[in-house]
Amino acid sequence: MKAEATIGKRNAVFLFWGILDAFYIIWYCVNSWLGERIPYFSDLSASITLLEQQGGVNLVTALLSWLLQFSIILSCLIFLLQKGWVKYLAYIQTPFRIFFLMPSLSVLLFAAQLLPGYGLIFLALIIVSETLKIWSLWKFV
Repeated sequence: MKAEATIGKRNAVFLFWGILDAFYIIWYCVNSWLGERIPYFSDLSASITLLEQQGGVNLVTALLSWLLQFSIILSCLIFLLQKGWVKYLAYIQTPFRIFFLMPSLSVLLFAAQLLPGYGLIFLALIIVSETLKIWSLWKFV
């Protein structure tokens, strides 16, 4: 019976973080469409144009940002497929999610849009979000 409970918690953790990654992807796409852009494609095109003009450190930052975007799509799929190794991808994402202000608890992005001007509180909530994710993956996966 204890093993069944552990499996149930593990599956719930996978589903929870997978749904939140899916929410982020949907949020990103909706905001792109509302801005009359094609999700991902328009932003990638704008990034390339900016890099051609400025280059340098921006290249590293843009590449890391796009790598994080790709890894969020990948982690969403892997969480929903419930593969245990996704926790390593999540661990690697953590510092980048904090740096680029993309919380795993993606509903925080919606709250940040509704309540602008709470930068330090938002940053603290992102850190709490990432801590919660790492803890839940370490504990149950």
